[in-house]
Amino acid sequence: MPRLTRRRFLASSAAIAAAPRFLSARGANEKLNIAVIGVADRGAANLAGVQHENIAVLCDVDDDRLGKAKSQFPKAVGYIDYRQFFEKLDKQIDAVVVSTPDHSHCLPASLAMAAGKPVYCEKPLAYSVNEVRLMRKFAIEKKLVTQMGTQIHAGDNYRRAVEIVQSGVLGPIERVHVWLSGKPPAAKKLGTKPSAKFDIDLWLGPAKDAFFEAEAKNPPKQWPHYHWRYWWEFGGGMLADFGCHFMDLPYWALNLTSPTSIAATGKKTYEGDNTVPDVMQVDYTFPAVKDRPAVHLTWYHGVNGPSLDGKTTYPGFGSGVLFVGSKAQLLADYGKLKVLPEDFAKSVSPPVVKPIPASIGHHKEWTEAIKKHGPTTCNFAYSGLLAEAVLLGNVSYRSGQEITWDAVKGVTNVPAAEQYLGRDYRKGWELPKV
Repeated sequence: MPRLTRRRFLASSAAIAAAPRFLSARGANEKLNIAVIGVADRGAANLAGVQHENIAVLCDVDDDRLGKAKSQFPKAVGYIDYRQFFEKLDKQIDAVVVSTPDHSHCLPASLAMAAGKPVYCEKPLAYSVNEVRLMRKFAIEKKLVTQMGTQIHAGDNYRRAVEIVQSGVLGPIERVHVWLSGKPPAAKKLGTKPSAKFDIDLWLGPAKDAFFEAEAKNPPKQWPHYHWRYWWEFGGGMLADFGCHFMDLPYWALNLTSPTSIAATGKKTYEGDNTVPDVMQVDYTFPAVKDRPAVHLTWYHGVNGPSLDGKTTYPGFGSGVLFVGSKAQLLADYGKLKVLPEDFAKSVSPPVVKPIPASIGHHKEWTEAIKKHGPTTCNFAYSGLLAEAVLLGNVSYRSGQEITWDAVKGVTNVPAAEQYLGRDYRKGWELPKV
């Protein structure tokens, strides 16, 4: 267990005394009592997204980050170890938000769902394919209200793109390109003692990998904050970081489920000790279903268009999604879209479809669904399949082989790939069973 400092003692011991306040607060204003695990960076955005409810518990391994969040929500109880408040405050918590690094997503989310709590979890849902599948199973079998943090899904632009695709105006779609211009920043291992002033053991959580000190200057964040995502030990690189955002659009528009084959290639061209590729291509094959043909979807990153050689670009769309229909194409990114060719766009009448209603907000959609027993658009049943496909791209890349995927059994045809589907957990950080 971590060393018990005065701050940690006060944060933990305050929980029992504060518990009745949680219940009375909900009784007075019908707000949910929410626990937020991970309170900075994406955690800060998620905290802001649920602040219309009662922020009952704040948890972060970094005392400084926790202190800043506590100053915003002084009535919340602070913890540095989420396992403690699950044990002490189970009945006083209505829902849980998880915004930790990827390697620590699955355990707190699973502990929450095992206790019957609705969960909002950052993309890509988990570090590994097996963890994603466990979280999806928890959510489905326990019939919990869940939401993955793909907040772009709540925007109007994706809704208009889905309407165009599903109207049929583009014709049958068998080809989709998805690309991201971003690259991971180079980082260096320093070989020095950890500079972090918080408990490294708690930060590692279930990961068995030894902690190391590293430095990256873009952006200038204290290690391991933010830059963990560009090391295989803790994250999944650019694909895991952005794949769920961009591939969400074709998943939604084409009702994609599980790919049957995945083939990844890539390379590392930057001079850093981190090993995730900065240039990558992943080809996914999705089988035909009743209302659409088979779909070949390709992901690219580290390029400004849908080709690794950089020769194919679309001005104004440094990152984007291209649906290739038999009649026309649709180009889209987070905030805009364009039908191609332009002559077709000018000649065809706008599709007559039932509009997809505007979102009330990605986070509020989740909290309202909890109160009213309603649906969410990025529940783990849907987003689990999306995240699973994204992470399978990394499995293929790391194994160095094209893989076929049996989604029912959760296995590939490549023995060398199996080691990348999951990971062993440290003692004391065991996953609950469904």
